[in-house]
Amino acid sequence: MAAGRYISLCLIFGTAGLLTGCASRGAGPQGGPVDSIPPRVLSSVPADGATHVQSQEIQIRFDEYVKLDRATEQVLISPPGQTQPIIKAVGKKVSVTLNDSLLPNTTYTIHFGQAIQDNNEKNALQDYTLSFSTGDQIDSLSLSGNVIYAKTLKPAGGTIVGIHPAEAEDSIVYKKPFLRIARTDTTGHFVIRHIAAGTYRLYALSDSNRTYTYEPNEPIAFEEQPITVPDSGVTLRLFNCILPRDTMKKALPQDSLVTDSLQRDSLMTDSLRRDSVKVAAAKKDSSATASLHVIVVPAMPNLFAELLTGKDELTATKPIGEGGDVLFDKLKAGTYMLRVYQDLNGDSIWTTGDYIQKRQPEPMYYFPKQLKIRDNWDFEETFRWQDENSRPK
Repeated sequence: MAAGRYISLCLIFGTAGLLTGCASRGAGPQGGPVDSIPPRVLSSVPADGATHVQSQEIQIRFDEYVKLDRATEQVLISPPGQTQPIIKAVGKKVSVTLNDSLLPNTTYTIHFGQAIQDNNEKNALQDYTLSFSTGDQIDSLSLSGNVIYAKTLKPAGGTIVGIHPAEAEDSIVYKKPFLRIARTDTTGHFVIRHIAAGTYRLYALSDSNRTYTYEPNEPIAFEEQPITVPDSGVTLRLFNCILPRDTMKKALPQDSLVTDSLQRDSLMTDSLRRDSVKVAAAKKDSSATASLHVIVVPAMPNLFAELLTGKDELTATKPIGEGGDVLFDKLKAGTYMLRVYQDLNGDSIWTTGDYIQKRQPEPMYYFPKQLKIRDNWDFEETFRWQDENSRPK
């Protein structure tokens, strides 16, 4: 009897153990591969490449539920309107409502950047673009290039680049949005697409308020000569224009807060620039022992050499001698960058540009590599500055 009871108990516990083991092995959601596929466009109204479009409402249908991420920043419509469009995502559809009347015989391009994402995994549909025309054809020419900061030569990512007709007055950049626009990527590269054949003026703006017009307190770049499309390889140098008092009075409303602010900023910036060399010199360590002798080729009047740390902090500015020689002494060990600028106006400082006077920033050239300076060493480098148009890698 005891033996039978023992066998029964073993069978009961053994069966329970098997069930527990099975439950353990099958416990929890098994799941599957993580969804990494972005939404796919099924259709749109109007269709991509459609002509004779009259509706200001654009509808795009996807294969899954979608949402928008920073649509006001990401979505770029060319040509831009006076009023911001309404962009919505509902279910599996994205709609764009253009609040300005459509222009006749014009190609419209809506670039979504990374704004369209799936609802769950946030997979973004990269650089989706929809184009249509209110006329008989889609304009197909393009203009590409790069935008860099004039003084540092760093890429100017997120900058708006636009065109106006070559025959337009210079003041049009203040008054009307661009004909067509593009935004630079993180490398400063841009492509303005779907341009009609013709000759244009080319501009770049920081345009933080997205008016697609130039305001005197915004960084700007401009190409001096008109450009005939298609074209590529254009480089624009973005600069902050420091306006003198009399120019600001003409360009801006009297007694405006903007005018007063720009006047203060102009005086402060000018003072800081002129004192920068003195401040850098005062910080020099008298115990530093290294030196850098630079031979600048070709030697020209009004050339200045600047030495910077690897973090873009100005260490020293020196005029270059008639023979092209310049010496930086009492240097601390570290990583440095060397650059040369042409002092075209003879004021002994690097001078920014001025759109009103159609003056470009003074040219800046970087030595092609970073310099590793060690204590108790004397270094010498030859800088063929006219061959360089980018920062050291």
